[in-house]
Amino acid sequence: MKKTALLLSIILFTGSMGTIDAQKNRTLSHGFSVNLIVGIPSPNYGYLKDTNVNEASQINFIAGIQIGNRWYFGSSERFKMGLMVNWFDITAGTRIDGDWTRSVADVSFLELGPIGTVVFSDDIALDAYYNLRPTGFAHIWTYASEDPDGYAGAGISHAIGTAFRWKVLSVGLEYVIGNINCENINSSSESSDLKLVNSNFRLMIGAKF
Repeated sequence: MKKTALLLSIILFTGSMGTIDAQKNRTLSHGFSVNLIVGIPSPNYGYLKDTNVNEASQINFIAGIQIGNRWYFGSSERFKMGLMVNWFDITAGTRIDGDWTRSVADVSFLELGPIGTVVFSDDIALDAYYNLRPTGFAHIWTYASEDPDGYAGAGISHAIGTAFRWKVLSVGLEYVIGNINCENINSSSESSDLKLVNSNFRLMIGAKF
């Protein structure tokens, strides 16, 4: 009975120490992440690739949020590869000029791709990743005295990025590139489909738990 109690005590002690260690060191643990996004879009964001957009119509910045998870594989304590999945990623931006408003929105679900993480200490790590982004994209013009007009569609875009992590804090840079096939939102319109640019450079500030 004493041996059984001693063995059980050792198992419980070992398990509790492992739990405490996992709580202290999040660098290579599976986890949940959330990021606030501030992006600088390309000058022709929401337009055709070769469009020259005048400065008064350009959207200067976009903002949004990204929520995801990651899972790591392997036994190394200094470097691991893993799977990064962002369940939800949305950004939007507007430009107002008098009674005219231009709005562009990018919504992605189930972004996924590989992630590699290098650990420098128990609290400090550097991530590098790629995401394939199933993307919904819309570019809408609204006027005070007229019905809205614009384009919306879905397609695939891509993201490459890197992030510096200290404890739970994560600060990163990400570049999204893509051209999304969109059609006019007015069913009566005879306008042809357009491939609209959704490329933008992002600052990501958040946490990985």
